[in-house]
Amino acid sequence: MSPLSSGIRSFLAELKRRKVYRVAVVYVIVGFAVIEGGQLIFDALEFPRAAWQFVVVLTLLGFPIALVLAWALELTPEGIRVTPPAEPPDGAAGDQAPTGAPATEPAKPATVGGPSDDRPCVVVLPFANLSGDPENEFFSDGVTEDIMARLAGIRGLRVISRTTAMRYKGSDLSLPQIGAELGAHAVVEGTVRRSADRVRVTAQLIAAERDEHLWAETYDRVLEDVFAVQSDVAENIARALHAELTPGERQRLQRKPTENLEAYDLCLKGMRTTGSIDPEALRRSEGYFQQAIALDPGYARAYAGLAMTLVFKGYIANVPPAELFPQLRAMANEALRLDPDLGEAHAALASLAFWYEWDWAKVERELETALQLNPYDQFALAFKGFSLLVRERFPEAEAAFREALRIDPHYPIGNVDLAQLSAFTGKADEGVAILDGVLRREPRTYDARLWRGICQLYSENLGEAANDFEQAISLVGRLPVAIMFRGLVHAFGGETERARQILEELRARAKEEYVDPYFLFSLCHSIDGFDAALPYLEQMLEVRSRHVTYLRVAPRYRELRSEPRFVNVLRTIWPDDF
Repeated sequence: MSPLSSGIRSFLAELKRRKVYRVAVVYVIVGFAVIEGGQLIFDALEFPRAAWQFVVVLTLLGFPIALVLAWALELTPEGIRVTPPAEPPDGAAGDQAPTGAPATEPAKPATVGGPSDDRPCVVVLPFANLSGDPENEFFSDGVTEDIMARLAGIRGLRVISRTTAMRYKGSDLSLPQIGAELGAHAVVEGTVRRSADRVRVTAQLIAAERDEHLWAETYDRVLEDVFAVQSDVAENIARALHAELTPGERQRLQRKPTENLEAYDLCLKGMRTTGSIDPEALRRSEGYFQQAIALDPGYARAYAGLAMTLVFKGYIANVPPAELFPQLRAMANEALRLDPDLGEAHAALASLAFWYEWDWAKVERELETALQLNPYDQFALAFKGFSLLVRERFPEAEAAFREALRIDPHYPIGNVDLAQLSAFTGKADEGVAILDGVLRREPRTYDARLWRGICQLYSENLGEAANDFEQAISLVGRLPVAIMFRGLVHAFGGETERARQILEELRARAKEEYVDPYFLFSLCHSIDGFDAALPYLEQMLEVRSRHVTYLRVAPRYRELRSEPRFVNVLRTIWPDDF
């Protein structure tokens, strides 16, 4: 194409982008009506003909002025502003960008790696609750999450995770600022008003960089139609972003999860805190899902939600694995019996195979299935990385973590896992830097605070480590894992008696409640050596300790690789690797 024809094409495209064509057409129509209507009115009122001619001249002179203003200015929800210049094209990616969206993605944070991805990236911001009743907040959040989940099932889109999107609830940032922070091309926002047996949902899709509306709709329906509304919103967003739906995706969009709206409400309440690290919040979630199942025994998402709640409960609650994991298995299997396409149920089974069954082939198989169903499931991607990490497949683990973070740079679990990898591969200072970013965004993230302390411990910054562990304890109470690491600070610093006091506290608690033997082994080994700690090592195998996999990757245990009794434990867990 010649430079002249290329320039003409670019100019015509810019006229279209700045809506000059639209203004011209509207002006001609309105101007014609004014001239024709003015003539009739002026004749009826017997005004001088010169007055009508003056109106005609003004109308004609206004045409170029309107075109210049259309070129220079644009009308936005925030008022009139100067039209920003067009983004320069960037090869083929510019041709594939959705209308109104930037031709290329904004640069990602330094922690994000992986190949480029030209799929439109969308973030669904929390829909505002206009019901006038704060108790309905769970419902507006649930509508948001359901739309998000439906969009996530479309392979032609990348969807920012729920965890990250919910951070922007009530944010004062502009949509372009949010889009730039997340690398999102488009933003979905809306409102929900629930009253008695009716629901009113407004939704709009906005091109993030230019703050231009791409699509908007208002739905005023009976409450039973809320699922159809969510499907319609998701389908319209996909269409506006030029994401083609496969027949299977279209069928999943139309699927109705339950006929029981009370069960749906309970499931939404449970989903609000499924991924929490607060023991009380997890207990509430567990109760909500159980009530939903009682009302609708065929509600697959309630079973899957309960299974994932048990996964997170296993992270922090003092629950014996033999009590927790069989229940998790039953819930996940029932969810998949009812709906084989529930990716979170497969992720829950992968967690079961990892923590309790030590079946590494099953871990890979279930995670592969979960990611086939939802390639952008950050939890499944991060957990895939963690399963590779504990098998010392560090490059593959890093690739999985970075893939999760490429989808969502601020995903807390992915960042914490990447920091763990740094700690276990001699780069603890990098881990601290990663976790500092998490804590700047979310200061009360328990896992990030705990692992910042562990990274400081490996860097021999004992004062910083102690401070981090104390803050972790202040967030969730004296969980055994946090006070065990507080004891390690004393042990590493030569304060043996203070470390022993914490060891005795854990021993006393173990007589009254379940305390993972790993905590007792780790602290006892640091104080009294391997032989004294050996009984706890054997207990770890007996109870299927949740933390036993750290024996392979934690740097402080590498010296034990020459101890046959220790290697026998590793061989029990990973028979193909030792």
